[in-house]
Parts: sequence; structure tokens; C-alpha cells
Amino acid sequence: MRMTLSLIPLLLLSCISNVHETFNSIVLESSKGEKLYINSLNWGATDDTQITTITSDKEKLRKRTDTIDIVRGLEPFIYSFKNDTLELFFQNEVTHFFNENLKTIHLHYTTLRTSEYNKLRLKAYKNEEYHTVPKRGTIVYPSDLPKAPNKK
Repeated sequence: MRMTLSLIPLLLLSCISNVHETFNSIVLESSKGEKLYINSLNWGATDDTQITTITSDKEKLRKRTDTIDIVRGLEPFIYSFKNDTLELFFQNEVTHFFNENLKTIHLHYTTLRTSEYNKLRLKAYKNEEYHTVPKRGTIVYPSDLPKAPNKK
């Protein structure tokens, strides 16, 4: 009985896999050379837990303990960067203001109604002037993937 009880903690520990974290960083550069990073860190079985920050430090959030000035959640905002302005789009309300001291890049916060936000999200999924966090890549499906049934 004693041996069985001592094996239980070992069995539980063996079921826990190593924690895998995915660090994503997008660099944006102003016309004057100032760099700004949109960094996100994902973890969990399917990378479904995310924290994001906007920073001038390219290493910020590389570790999960670096959580000052972050926003939590998948796709916390949609963004667009042009003419030295980073525009952040939020659904219904701004959920976070970033406290970064920038010299040549301007942050602009915009709220959109759900219907407008969803239209923008479709463009962001295609990286058509707008982007999600982390930025979406092209999905390449296997060539032998069965086709969907035809609707009649």
C-alpha cells in the first residue's frame, strides 16, 4: 500500500508535458528609424492563452514573468501601421492603453461596433492593411485533403 501511494505523485508528474511557449514579435519602423514591437506570448496545449504588449524593447514578454503593461486574450486588437501611426482597433471599447514613450510613432485607439469590427477582422485575417495579434500566416493545406461536399 505504501509503495502504491508513493507512485501516485510520480504518475501525475509524468502526465504533465513540458510547457511550450510561442513568442511572436512584429517590428514596426517609423520614417525616422524608431522601432516599435508588438510582442505576444502564447502557451497552453493549443497556444490558446496569450498576453500581448506594444513596446520599444524587442525582448519584452519573451518570458511569462514579464507582465507589466500587457493585455490578455487571443487577438486583443486589430492594428494598422502607416504614416508613422499605429492604429489599434478594439471591439466596442478600448480594453488597454499602452504606456510607451515614443518619439516619432503615434498610437491611435479606435473602437468599432461588433459588425464593423468583424468586417475589419476578415481583412486582418488576409493581412490586407490590417493585422491580428499575432499576425496570421498563410495556411497551406495538404494536397490530398478531401474536398468538402457540394451543396445542392
